[in-house]
Amino acid sequence: EVGPCVDAVKTLEEAGIKTRVVSMPSQDVFLEQSEEYQKSVLPGNIPTLSVEASATNGWHRFSHAQIGMTRFGLSGAGKDVFSAFGFTDANVASKGKELVEFYKKVGSVPDLSNCPT
Repeated sequence: EVGPCVDAVKTLEEAGIKTRVVSMPSQDVFLEQSEEYQKSVLPGNIPTLSVEASATNGWHRFSHAQIGMTRFGLSGAGKDVFSAFGFTDANVASKGKELVEFYKKVGSVPDLSNCPT
């Protein structure tokens, strides 16, 4: 899922949305890092979209919106399945734009790091 995210950066930046891609292969290992490191990677108070080629479970701790599999039972060619679940650069860019626009309209972005653990 990193590939479509990297490809979406160009579209987002052309729309004036500063973007960076963070790869988190293990939530558990990330959570073992210092709070300072975690905030340097994911500040928590900027619109953050997670893209996970598995379930979206658990990503609410790190992102304001998620793209991921929300059902089971789809089979086919990998490219087709990825597309059906929204793992395309066009969808990632679209969801990223929607997320940024939502928080511009609301006026603030909730800080995900200010939650009980």
